[in-house]
Amino acid sequence: MLWPGLSSWSYWIMLYSNCWGGAVMLDPKKRRQQVNGPMVHRDIRTETQRPQDIGSDVHDEADSSGEKESKTAAIQEETSIFREPFSIRRVRKSQDNKLTAMLQVRNERGRYLEEVLHDLSEFVDEIVIVDDASTDGTPEICKAFPKVVRLEVLEKPLFAEEWRLRNTLWQAAAGTRPDWLLSVDADELYSTEAKKAIRALINQEYADWFAFRFYDMWDGRTHYREDDLWCLHKRHTASLVRYMPGYPYFYPQQNHHVPRLPLSCTVLPGVSTELKVQHLGWAGSLEDRVRKYLRYKRIDPSGEWGSLAHYESILDPEPRLVPWKEGQ
Repeated sequence: MLWPGLSSWSYWIMLYSNCWGGAVMLDPKKRRQQVNGPMVHRDIRTETQRPQDIGSDVHDEADSSGEKESKTAAIQEETSIFREPFSIRRVRKSQDNKLTAMLQVRNERGRYLEEVLHDLSEFVDEIVIVDDASTDGTPEICKAFPKVVRLEVLEKPLFAEEWRLRNTLWQAAAGTRPDWLLSVDADELYSTEAKKAIRALINQEYADWFAFRFYDMWDGRTHYREDDLWCLHKRHTASLVRYMPGYPYFYPQQNHHVPRLPLSCTVLPGVSTELKVQHLGWAGSLEDRVRKYLRYKRIDPSGEWGSLAHYESILDPEPRLVPWKEGQ
C-alpha cells in the first residue's frame, strides 16, 4: 500500500520511534535520501494469521450473505493498516540465530561474485540472490554454491528502478525465515576481524542493526580512495539487521542510490562498529571505472539521485589513495 507525501513518512517515523525507541539512522553510503512515500510490506509468514473477526459488527439486515461478506471484507481492508503496526512480533534471541546474506546481481561473470560467494559461505548460514536479468550466465555461478538456498532470476531488469529491485530481494530473503539479514553487494568482502565478530553481533538482544566502515578500494586492493567526495569509510553503513516478522519494512521510491536496508529499520536500536568491509567496485581497471561512470550518467544524467560532482570525480586521473590495512 502506498503512502504518498512526506507527511505519511513523518507519521511512521513518529509512530515507530514511540513504539521502539532508538535514534534515526540513515544509510551513510547514500548521499541523498529522497523520500517519495514509503511502501508497507506484509510479511508472508503472517498472512495466515487472520485479523480479529469483525464480521459480527455487520448486522443481519444485509440483503444476502454475499453482501454481508463484502461489507466485512471492506471493513477489514480499511482497518488492517491500523492493526498491523500493533501486532508486531518482536523476535530477539541471544543464541542460535540464523544469518542469511542477500545479494542482487547482474552480469557478474569475470568480476568478484565467485570470490564473494566463497567468502560468504565461510561465515553465513544461507544466501539468497535475485539476478537482475543477467545475460552472461551469472545464475549458473550462483547455483554452484550450496548455501544459495534461493535464487530468483528476473526476466526483465529492474536496475533502472532500484527501489523495486531492493524490495524484490528483501521479500525473497524474508521468505526463507531468517533471524538476521546481511545485505551484501557482489563486490564486497568483509574483513577477517568482521567475520570473526559477526556471530557475537547477532547473538544478543540489545541491538537490531549493526553498521560497518566501507572502504572504496581503488585501482587494486592495496589502496583505498580518500578525498572530499570519497570518504565513505569515515562514516558508518548499516548492512546487518535483525528480521522481525510483522514489522512494516519499506524502501524509498528512488531509481538509484537506494539504501541497502529498508528505511523503517532506522528507528530501531543499533550499533556502529569499527569493523571493515572492502568495496571492490572501483578496484578494477580504468576501463571498468569508465563503464560505471557512463552507466551512472545514463541512469541519472541530471544528478536527481546522486551527485554529479561525484560522478565526474570517477574520471580523476590522480586521486588521493591511502594504503589499506586489514586491522584497525
